[in-house]
Amino acid sequence: MIGDQSDNWIIIGVSGVTCGGKTTLANQLKNTLTPVYVFHQDKYFHPDDSPRHVKCAGLEHNNYDILSALDMESMYNDIVTTIDGEDRSHGSFRERREGRLEIDDKSFIIVEGFTVLNYAPINEICDLRYYFVLEYEECLLRRSYRLYDPPDVEGYFDQCVWPEHLKYKAEIERDARVTILDGTQQDSLSIVVRDLQNLGANYI
Repeated sequence: MIGDQSDNWIIIGVSGVTCGGKTTLANQLKNTLTPVYVFHQDKYFHPDDSPRHVKCAGLEHNNYDILSALDMESMYNDIVTTIDGEDRSHGSFRERREGRLEIDDKSFIIVEGFTVLNYAPINEICDLRYYFVLEYEECLLRRSYRLYDPPDVEGYFDQCVWPEHLKYKAEIERDARVTILDGTQQDSLSIVVRDLQNLGANYI
């Protein structure tokens, strides 16, 4: 449970479709805000041989595109311990720097990953929430240029990646607190900066 230190933080959730621009935005924010911690969901996948994984239907391949493929409880706990000041080693930290955006004496946490906003405990602690979307063809094209470990097997995108995205996207669309971002546009950072300035952020 989050303690009294929660008022000292602004938490930004960045989620959405694979290859949609989540990590790019998170890295841009890391270089724009101060001080800032970044938590990447990809660091919380269960090991490939974990019994927690389930196979994608019809394929001899783990379904990595569902929440149960990740240790979300550990991710949440790492964020909470950072907020409470007990342990800040699990996130990527960028200390206070001039020329960056800050809000009074608050620190920022960026939580990035394809389903972070579909995990209710993390969603509920976010102050700002963003979700990237792409059309099927653009998403498939972008993913074809990515290398994964383990690599995608034939049929994985259509059997798992895209259907799971549509399911999680439908959940997010019911949450009016989430801002939907078009992954083909270039103004995502400016949208978040505008929202932060509305919260009182200024450049130092």
